[in-house]
Amino acid sequence: PFEFMILYRNCPICGSESLKGFAIDTHRKGPHISRVQCLNCKLVFANPMADAKELADYYTNYYEKDHYESVDYKNLILNHFKRISELNETEIKKEARFLSKLAAGSKFLDVGCGLGLGLAYAHQLKCELYATEFDTGALTFVNEHFPVKTFQGDVWEAQYPENYFDFIHISHVIEHVLDPKAYISEMKRILKPGGYLAIGTPNMSSNLYRFHRWSKMIKMNVPDVIDGLEHTFIFPKKLLGYLCEEQGLEVYDHFTHNFGEKFSNLIRYKMPLKKKLNRLIQNAFQVNQWIVCKK
Repeated sequence: PFEFMILYRNCPICGSESLKGFAIDTHRKGPHISRVQCLNCKLVFANPMADAKELADYYTNYYEKDHYESVDYKNLILNHFKRISELNETEIKKEARFLSKLAAGSKFLDVGCGLGLGLAYAHQLKCELYATEFDTGALTFVNEHFPVKTFQGDVWEAQYPENYFDFIHISHVIEHVLDPKAYISEMKRILKPGGYLAIGTPNMSSNLYRFHRWSKMIKMNVPDVIDGLEHTFIFPKKLLGYLCEEQGLEVYDHFTHNFGEKFSNLIRYKMPLKKKLNRLIQNAFQVNQWIVCKK
């Protein structure tokens, strides 16, 4: 219900009062209605923002929802597991640049592990596996496939010891949380000195978002939300780097990349042609980013 949503009058990252309307969900397809942008730090965020309870409800059976169902996501993941199980360390680090500093046998935490793609790489490198996740179905799935110690809930609720992990991986999670600064701070606390944190998230600096907005405005239409209606915070590349440095982390690598969608997969997906074309267009742009930081 609307009365339980969080309304921001200032930017939750930099505190600026200079906010402008950015995009709107005209059909109410997800937990958020509208996006605003901070004119100071360029953060784009849901405002009003769903509270913790509404988001928790939305993420229940998350991987059974329309989008994941239409791309047969679990089977795609299982195919990735099989392929990764045949890769050596050099091949893994070439394919997954964000894991270039992951040493074999490391104590590895996957925050918001989803269906465990990050765990698959780390398992192949004989790492000691830990994972947090909200979705019960996802936790059952990863426990069936990996020797992993799992925790259901937020990373700070797990109360991991200080200076505990060699490597922390958090892929497409930071844009779903209510307090990204607190997440980065907690991950730094539980990371060993000299350990690495890899964060993957959408790239609000991508030209795709800019082109989409202008194409709508030229037609006198209100820009709609194209990055995922459940997202709370979408970071420009520069701002994500600043947030990590603000926490005292040293940025080792920061790069953007596209979906990496294979055309053969796209043809197979059970989704309308219009959605397939949208995914094909998104694949031409650097819509995502990875930042790897050292403590």
